[in-house]
Amino acid sequence: MKANEASVKTLVNSEGLIKGKELVDKNLTFWTITLWDSEEAMKGFRNSVAHRNAMQQLPTWCSEASYHHWIQEENVLPDWPTASDRLFNEGRLSKVRNPSKAQTTNKFPAIKWTKMERVLK
Repeated sequence: MKANEASVKTLVNSEGLIKGKELVDKNLTFWTITLWDSEEAMKGFRNSVAHRNAMQQLPTWCSEASYHHWIQEENVLPDWPTASDRLFNEGRLSKVRNPSKAQTTNKFPAIKWTKMERVLK
């Protein structure tokens, strides 16, 4: 998981990151939300070496993975239920080598546990 932590370190030091948070849910389900001052800043992080290295590992680390990018006027992070609803209804699936049934059917369980939250900025 060194690649993930390198990506998080790059994330929190990225110019343009307003704030972010990460949640570790039951069954080692990881959620990340970030808020950027511009799409260009977000893409700068997304295209960074650290993030690219972590994403190259994603297909072997995960049996489920998806993402969603949206633009909003408020500089307020959504709560976890709102973010997961948007992800489930509007998100895109990532490719994984050993997809779970939830991944193949695009029907994921709701967030169950919010005690392991880490503020990223």
